[in-house]
Amino acid sequence: MSHRVAALTLAAVALLGLTACTSPASDTADSRSSDAPGDAGQSTADACALVQQGIEDATAQFDNAATADPASVVEAMKTASQTLADTAAQVTNDEVAAVLPSLQDMFAEASEVMEAIVKGDVSKFEDLSQLGTEFTETSEAFQAICEP
Repeated sequence: MSHRVAALTLAAVALLGLTACTSPASDTADSRSSDAPGDAGQSTADACALVQQGIEDATAQFDNAATADPASVVEAMKTASQTLADTAAQVTNDEVAAVLPSLQDMFAEASEVMEAIVKGDVSKFEDLSQLGTEFTETSEAFQAICEP
């Protein structure tokens, strides 16, 4: 299987997982949008909006990656992981902050797997299915917190 196919496959897995993450949070006020102790005044809705923006910024990295160049996809995933790390520094809401490490880890792991594939380690293709599952599970966890 060519490197280009690997890049396209992993990018597709990543984007499918992110599509679920980027659904807009509801504007309706409920207990999820109120401030909770220990959150430094940041509501769940505000924290979700920050994370959603971070995810959208990360998704933009994939849009800019050239699928013909697998190395650019690897770099986009590394950048996405860093973007989410930068976002995490702004999130003080405990509930939302709890899901951020999983989001960041997904991109870090995806970049490692993709980088190994680019270097010729075809055994890492097996990891793509697991990554897809992780993207789905983490996306669902984020949605459960951010959608009333």
